[in-house]
Amino acid sequence: MDLRIIIFSRKGLRLSMMVLGLVLLGIGIRYTDLAFPAITKHPGTYYLVHTEEKVMALTFDDGPDPLYTGYILDVLKEKNVKATFFVLGECAKNNPDLLIRARREGHEIGNHGYSHTYTPSKFVQELIRTDEVLQELLQERTAFYRPPGGVISNAVLAGVKEQGHILTLWSIDSRDWVNPGPAQIIQNVVNNSFPGGIILLHDGGEKREQTIRALGPIIDRLREQGYRFVTVSELRNFESVKPVQK
Repeated sequence: MDLRIIIFSRKGLRLSMMVLGLVLLGIGIRYTDLAFPAITKHPGTYYLVHTEEKVMALTFDDGPDPLYTGYILDVLKEKNVKATFFVLGECAKNNPDLLIRARREGHEIGNHGYSHTYTPSKFVQELIRTDEVLQELLQERTAFYRPPGGVISNAVLAGVKEQGHILTLWSIDSRDWVNPGPAQIIQNVVNNSFPGGIILLHDGGEKREQTIRALGPIIDRLREQGYRFVTVSELRNFESVKPVQK
């Protein structure tokens, strides 16, 4: 069979992936070989913690971006919130000042691959390449890796683990990647929030003005509900599920 894939845009690809995932689930294909985190989470990934504490993690993908990341950092600084940025190695290399600023202001840096390729066979190679960029620019190594698009497989999970990283997804999708308007982004986050959740937002990749406008109100609304914000590494400290006694 001659299979041709045409990638129109990052947004279009993500939508296509979601549709494909629904089709695969509908016809009974096992998701253990390819999981779509918008539908279900793959065993062995980190996407939430079980806790009654009203804590959540804000995460941003696809930066640092020279047009948008600075504004995101401004809002976070104004609100005194620490977040986790899953950066692309290529963007970090091209915008080192923004990367260094984010780290200097207390934010956590995660690995999002180098070029945002959707080819799983290249994920580990790009992870390593981005690790090298972060080591060069920050003199540190991140523990957390998020695959582009959240696409994972058993092979990717094993490869990431072999590199000593924690494959980190999300449990609250703002859907800012479809640019539905700031009000809808706010609603998507606030209405689906819960203690121990990880929120997916973006500071790069495409136009992010809507995310910038939504970020402050998201923080304010959730704080009104008693939530506070931590990094993904800090969130793990709130895990309250005890090991099963044998």
